[in-house]
Amino acid sequence: MGMVSDLALAVIPLNCGQLQFNRSVFTGDTRSTLLVLPVLAFLILHPQGMILFDTGLPPQLWAGSPIMELTPGLRAKQGDSEGLVREIEKQGYSYKDIALIVNSHHHPDHAGGNALIPGAICIKGIQEDIKGDHDLLEDGSILLLPTPGHAGDHQSMLVKGNNKQVLLTGDACFRPHNLYDCNPPLILEDRKEALRSLKRLKEISEERETVILTSHDPSVKREKVIL
Repeated sequence: MGMVSDLALAVIPLNCGQLQFNRSVFTGDTRSTLLVLPVLAFLILHPQGMILFDTGLPPQLWAGSPIMELTPGLRAKQGDSEGLVREIEKQGYSYKDIALIVNSHHHPDHAGGNALIPGAICIKGIQEDIKGDHDLLEDGSILLLPTPGHAGDHQSMLVKGNNKQVLLTGDACFRPHNLYDCNPPLILEDRKEALRSLKRLKEISEERETVILTSHDPSVKREKVIL
């Protein structure tokens, strides 16, 4: 990545649409209600360049119908999002300047927009040749953390600043209190792995002041977090 020294280290949540589903699809509880959750990607500003953590829903959602079915019982909606590229532009940046994409995992609400950033190098999920945490830029500022459970290739990102750090959990947990309670997501490939990942992320979040940003938390403020 080339140096972009005018960029201070910061993380910006991007509104990339919504997911709509009935909780009963995953719990079997017929009393469950319809849930509508945001889909968030995150733009990381770094002196070495711009990085995207996840790319949100497929662009077809903005090219045709404002709602599409991803899997049986799980629907994607535009909501008030204008799509990944436009959301980046609204923050004052160009998608053409993004050097790296890091996908938390392969699901279409997290990697659906990858093709919109053709000039970026894409790091998809846990790399087979990387064991343990990965120092993405080799300067200690951004770590990729293996957090399997929701998906076997799932990884989270830790962005470390001088004053505090931002923990991007992906789908390792849906809301910060799920991390504190060690309560894994509804959708899981391996519950034991998911709990192990949650405990690891909780420990990291307690090491210093940490802003926890999950990918489907309605309470996330769409504001720049300066580190």
